[in-house]
Amino acid sequence: MGIRPTQASTFSQVKRGLLQNFSKLARAQLQVSSGKRILKPSDDPAGSALIRSFKRSLASSSRYVDAITSGRTMLDSGASNLQDATGVLSEARALVLQGMNGPLNSQDRQLIAGEIELIRDRMIDIANAQIGGRYLFSGTATGEPPFQDQILGGKQTVSYRGNDQAQQLLVGQGVTVRTTIAGEDVFKQQQRTGMGFSGLTGLASGVSANQGVGYTLVTVDRTSTTATLGSGLALVAGGASDTIMGDHSLVIDAAAGTVQLDGAAPTKIPLAGDPDLADFKIVGDNGSELHLDFTGFTGANYSGTVRGDGTITLDGQTVIPLTLSETDLELKDPVSGTVLRLDTTSVRRAGEELVTFSGAVDIFDTLQGIVDGLNNAGGLDLKDLRDRLGLLLGEFDRNHDNVITATSTLGSRSRRMTDLEDSIADQTLQVEGLLSNVEDADFSEVVLEMTRAEQTLQLAQATSVRLMNTSLLNFLR
Repeated sequence: MGIRPTQASTFSQVKRGLLQNFSKLARAQLQVSSGKRILKPSDDPAGSALIRSFKRSLASSSRYVDAITSGRTMLDSGASNLQDATGVLSEARALVLQGMNGPLNSQDRQLIAGEIELIRDRMIDIANAQIGGRYLFSGTATGEPPFQDQILGGKQTVSYRGNDQAQQLLVGQGVTVRTTIAGEDVFKQQQRTGMGFSGLTGLASGVSANQGVGYTLVTVDRTSTTATLGSGLALVAGGASDTIMGDHSLVIDAAAGTVQLDGAAPTKIPLAGDPDLADFKIVGDNGSELHLDFTGFTGANYSGTVRGDGTITLDGQTVIPLTLSETDLELKDPVSGTVLRLDTTSVRRAGEELVTFSGAVDIFDTLQGIVDGLNNAGGLDLKDLRDRLGLLLGEFDRNHDNVITATSTLGSRSRRMTDLEDSIADQTLQVEGLLSNVEDADFSEVVLEMTRAEQTLQLAQATSVRLMNTSLLNFLR
């Protein structure tokens, strides 16, 4: 007996066939519209795992690129500010050299001092530069201005309130780049090489170590001048205006009509009626001064020794008598914490000695020292002024070099950021290619599959209509 299919089984089979063909067509249409070969993990489990891996890699690359963009902005901003500082300092150096030029008078130098003071203010502004509300040269303490101008111990100075850390960014797998340089390393870097003296008085460094930073002034005062003078000579006002310290030789050559102090060139003796006859200044080879009254001069030769005694002070409060035999005399300034150990055996002249902690004078103190020197409140002569400015100019050049080095460092880091970005872009392109190979559909193949699915569905629909077009008479044969 033949088996006849029932209406229900025929309908079920037709329905199943139509659904399968609809599913193939729908999947093909989704692939065409999305351009993706894998629409859900079950389509290709291994391919889906690769896709997730590639997308994680692309997301990481995107984060690294964002970090590089942010970091390079900070680096370029820092480098730009330091380039400005380099230009400003070059201008300041030219002004210092101009200030050391002989033809200028005191008013000219004071005008130059005013310009350098403005440059110092500009340097403080650069050191406190910020971007996006963050200070560039404060280390990791970016919320407060790192440099503050203040008066400490009667001296204008700049203190650093940042830290010595550098901001860092993760810009690759295990790769970090510093995006800042601590301001202390740029504007206040210490490279100690010993002590520096302007050479005014003859003070030198003692045996023990000194303590301090920047520069300071040591004052040597003459308190008395003693001499057994002949030939009718006399000290002026007991030597009140003298600057000699220690023993000095005084020689009068009556035949030549000259007077000589130490190894300096002989000076013509004033004649009767000269305005300076009663107060004639004689300068020694080290710049020390002796004032003599020639009104009673007998015209005889003279050869003898004059001696100046005095005191020394660092802070202006503690005054110590000098024997000029000290090889390790200790001076302290409790306000600044400076401790000096000095050799006084070569002191030959009273005055204010500029003492620097060589390699430890920051750019702000250097500029302030130059301003004070050009204003010349102590009335130094040109030679002594040049010696003082020359000592500070060495510190100036060292600080200038540090700014140039920092500019180069930030520039090289920015260049490294660019190279990293280019490398990440190349890697991203490779990963995107691999992702496309796994995830993206072959458009021509998918369109062909969609056309095939559509034709199959149409054929299935036509066949289904014929299969379902039956009646009871079909079964009564």
